[in-house]
Parts: sequence; structure tokens; C-alpha cells
Amino acid sequence: MVASFLQLISLLILHELCAAASNSTCLSAEKVEARERKFDVNLKKLGLQRDAREDQNLTTCEHTCEQAAQQMHELNGRALSPWHYYIDRNDSRYPRDIIFAECLCKGCIIDGREVNDYNSVEVRAPMVVLMKTKCKDADTYRVQKMRIEVPVGCTCVRPKITK
Repeated sequence: MVASFLQLISLLILHELCAAASNSTCLSAEKVEARERKFDVNLKKLGLQRDAREDQNLTTCEHTCEQAAQQMHELNGRALSPWHYYIDRNDSRYPRDIIFAECLCKGCIIDGREVNDYNSVEVRAPMVVLMKTKCKDADTYRVQKMRIEVPVGCTCVRPKITK
């Protein structure tokens, strides 16, 4: 579900900002901002935009693996591989703020304690973003689309066996 949601967002970015992303010409800061605003409006109309800035409490959640094993209330804490969310900010990227998940344990929670016979690993979903770089003229920018992998949760897996 989360992966398909992120794929839909990625398609919208490609559709709405294709001219900026595929065009190698430099754009003024005003044109870049106008494209970002248009993108935001279209996502909000579809009810898909979740503004990371509204979730500022995400960055204050500093739990340890042991605390997660004891509390286990929310889905991200009840999982065998608990995680917490934080806001990843990159001023050269659009969207600037993206909610990332981070695993709290190296092992997995089994019977209320961390067991290192298994590994906690991030579950990632692709997302297309716009990366903005300055042109030679300091007042203009080149905008290019880029696919990134966004960690959306964690899962418990058997360790890789190398032969």
C-alpha cells in the first residue's frame, strides 16, 4: 500500500514537472517555486500530500530497541523489527522534507527481547524527487528528476548466509 502510494506520487511528480525535470535549461528561482506550488496544489486536491512539516513530533521520538520491546503500542513499535520516523531534510531536493523510517534494533524482538539470530532491515519504496542544482548564473537552477529509495518501515529477516 505504501509502495503504491509513493509510486503514485512519483508519477504525479513526473507528470506535473516533466518540463522542468527533462529540460536541461536553467530556470529562475521564481519558476522553480511556481512549479513546486503547482505540484503541491495538485497533490492536495488528490488528498495525497502528507506534509512532513506538520509531523514535527516525529523527530522527537528517540526510542531504543529495549524501550520498543517493552512498550509496543503503535504499529511501528509492535513489529518484530520496530522503527521510528524522522524528517529527512534536503534543501536541494523537492520535496525538501520526507518522512523516513529508521530501524531501532539490529536484531528482532522475540518474546519481548532482542534476538540477534535475525536481522532488522529497512523496507524501502521508490520515490521520484526533483534535485535542484545552481547553474553558472547564480540566480538560476537546473532541475532534474531523480529516483530515491525511501525507508518506510522495517521488517525481520533471516541473516544472509554467505558460502
